[in-house]
Amino acid sequence: MIESLIPSLATWSPLGLFFLIIATSYLLEDAAIALAAYIAVQSLLPWPSALLAIFIGIASGDMALYLLGLYARRYRSLRARLLTQKGVRKARHALRRQLFLNLFLIRFIPGLRTVAYSLSGFLSISVVIFALAVGVATACWTGLIFWGAFEIEHNPWLAERQLTGWAFLGAVVGLVLVNRFLRRRALPKLTKRQYDQV
Repeated sequence: MIESLIPSLATWSPLGLFFLIIATSYLLEDAAIALAAYIAVQSLLPWPSALLAIFIGIASGDMALYLLGLYARRYRSLRARLLTQKGVRKARHALRRQLFLNLFLIRFIPGLRTVAYSLSGFLSISVVIFALAVGVATACWTGLIFWGAFEIEHNPWLAERQLTGWAFLGAVVGLVLVNRFLRRRALPKLTKRQYDQV
């Protein structure tokens, strides 16, 4: 099934694949990373280009969240309302206490990224530290996924049984399901525990 995608993707130019990966990252990051890795292992796009595309897509999406929060500061009523919320005050203290570490870890906790990265912009957190933390975390995350894709592609047992494509599909579905499970189960407990410690 997944192999049927290759003939159609093979008709794309390298530049088209590059921008396809970036665009896909705005819709579903994990799937975009897996897509980039799959395109790379199939030699439709060189590894460095695929890595760069997914890095640009994810990092620019995170920066867009930051800028969205920064832009929200222009509205006095929204600013006053948000800054008086108990959760926002506690999140602000948590972010500023160990800024780099918290921004780095948020990348790996499903459900926190959108709120925390937007809040970072709203609270005017240092854009340099934000970009550095997000960049390092994104590099680690994409590197891990690409390593997994490389292992799947070069697994002789999967290749011999022509199951490489299905293994990629299973990895993507598994990644999405794990993220949803963690978002529903771990996030409420985690945020409550973090807030209680602030």
